[in-house]
Amino acid sequence: MLITETALLFRLLLGHVIADFLLQSKSMVEGKKEKNWKSNALYVHSGVYAIVVFLAVSAWQQGFWLLPVLFVSHVLIDGWKASREDGTISFIFDQAAHLAVLTAVYMALAGSAANRFHDFMNGIWNSPRALVLILGYLLVLWPIGRLVNVMTHPFRRQLDNEKTRGLELAGLWIGCLERIFLLTFVLLDYLNGIPILLALKSIFRFGEIKESANRKETEYILIGTMLSFGFALAIGLAVKALLKTFPFG
Repeated sequence: MLITETALLFRLLLGHVIADFLLQSKSMVEGKKEKNWKSNALYVHSGVYAIVVFLAVSAWQQGFWLLPVLFVSHVLIDGWKASREDGTISFIFDQAAHLAVLTAVYMALAGSAANRFHDFMNGIWNSPRALVLILGYLLVLWPIGRLVNVMTHPFRRQLDNEKTRGLELAGLWIGCLERIFLLTFVLLDYLNGIPILLALKSIFRFGEIKESANRKETEYILIGTMLSFGFALAIGLAVKALLKTFPFG
């Protein structure tokens, strides 16, 4: 029985998650990191991955090319990742590469899927609403983050000689996440989420705020928070206003 193209997509993703996460042990990961391309774990894991994804897809007539494509691509991607330091960037690139291979496999198996994917991407690229949304989220992440960093730099210099606190880059991640949440709340008309987010951040900072010895750091955090919140709200309102001027579609 022929499988639908939608089922095919989810089978590919299901096979990937099972093979790359559930069936990959910690010892396999450590073995790949230790020996890289010479690790037996690299090839065993890639073989298991190819078989599991192939079984999930159930495209038996395509076995002559699907199995070697999945095996070789996984060896190359995981071998590259094993030679890099663990981190968010390497993980994202690793998974993006795997998903790119699965996308190519999906297009090859689904026939007309390539044309629909092209039409979908072309629709996004020519949709003012989609472009405004993408631009809004990009703005609250990097340009606004950089602007807040520049504006708070004079205050941060006063803390350089004090004992460093907190995790490295934690402030950057917190700022990015809070602006994403704020923009989403505004676009969804969920304004009740804004005071909840502010209250949660205040609770976690209460231990620092209540101690007078941390006054400089507390004031620095408050200034950065207000700037981050203010810019995110402004962009959210601007994006929302622009979306109302464009028709759906």
